[in-house]
Amino acid sequence: MRSRADLLAERLKKRPVQVGDHELRVVPEGAAERIEQTLGALGVPFFVVVETAGLYRVEREEPGELIPLLRDRLRKKGVYLVTDPSGDGTARQYGGALPVEQAWHTARMEMPYDADVTEYVARFVEILKAPDVNARIEARRQAPKPEYQVRAEARDRAEMKAFTIGAAVGGLPLLVLLAFRFVRKGARK
Repeated sequence: MRSRADLLAERLKKRPVQVGDHELRVVPEGAAERIEQTLGALGVPFFVVVETAGLYRVEREEPGELIPLLRDRLRKKGVYLVTDPSGDGTARQYGGALPVEQAWHTARMEMPYDADVTEYVARFVEILKAPDVNARIEARRQAPKPEYQVRAEARDRAEMKAFTIGAAVGGLPLLVLLAFRFVRKGARK
């Protein structure tokens, strides 16, 4: 019995970008062609699999685990990318020095959550073609915190302050009453 990695490797030999049958409803039409054209700008061989996460997890393979299996079966150098339609996946390069794993992670951080896989790949290539790739990746990692204050955080702080003040004010009469009883007991003895 052949594994999923065997089937994918056979398909990748014929065409370097494979979009799973289930994804045709989710990814834009012509996504495979656009991904192929976009990655062609890198000038290195590439192999891309876009599949629903559940399909490659059937064999208990995460995207990062599927890449070495594909590499073993294809025996070709290049950029390997396994992802689902939402961009949740990973990239590796065999026989090169491009920081593809970090670039894919950075592309995911820079894109909105509802971007499709073709947009992730376009940003991925943009990052890898930047004049100083490592500086671009580091700049995104060390992005400053936003200067605006989130309304929920401000509300939480105000509620905690009100709770603390309320507890102190509510406990003050009890403290006075206990002190009064203590003093009165001391006076009787």
